Amino acid sequence: MATRRAYTTLCGTSLHVKILLIDDHAVFREALATLLGEKDRSLQIVAVASTAREGVKAAVDSAPDVVVVDLMLGGTSGLAAVRELRRLGVRCRILVLTAVVEPGFVVDALAAGADGYALKEQPSEEILAALHQVARGVSYIAPRMEAALGSGEHRLRVSELHGIVASLSVREREVFELIVAGYTSQRISNELFISVKTVETHRTRINKKLRVHSTVELLRLAALHGLVSA
Repeated sequence: MATRRAYTTLCGTSLHVKILLIDDHAVFREALATLLGEKDRSLQIVAVASTAREGVKAAVDSAPDVVVVDLMLGGTSGLAAVRELRRLGVRCRILVLTAVVEPGFVVDALAAGADGYALKEQPSEEILAALHQVARGVSYIAPRMEAALGSGEHRLRVSELHGIVASLSVREREVFELIVAGYTSQRISNELFISVKTVETHRTRINKKLRVHSTVELLRLAALHGLVSA
């Protein structure tokens, strides 16, 4: 915690905010990089990456002030990238920028170490404000998600969250993300460093909790709630 407090002061005194973008859609990455550069000269894109693994390496190599990361990436999830950056002690702020509007993912992202959660549906001015707020060391949650979560003493616990993933544990949500991304049980096992048998157990529990009977039904349900990355 002391390291992160110290970094707040460091980042706050910088004339430029160095940004690392992690998103698996090349067009979106390029568009966002262009937008940030044109609208705010104080923001400097120092690196981009398309996967969590590439992003973590880029963060270590380029020392960004703020890492902007999507949750739904090709390969390991953005949530895993957040955890790995914190485990490695990389001195950066992390802003999740995603299309996922499930409150459960907000809770997971913040618990993993993210400093903010913004939505791709937000106007560019709000995303810019979120970037600067996170860079100053102030947490940020998109207004839509704040409304879903509540605030202060009334902020919802994970068990009280609404949405299709509300009943899933943190590990089950990680497995859920990778299933939705098209991963087989073997690949999920490799990504999460758990056995295939454990993956299958999680899949069974996920299907039971979400009241589906097959992967096809699970994917259909995820698509209906905007949780499938195109």
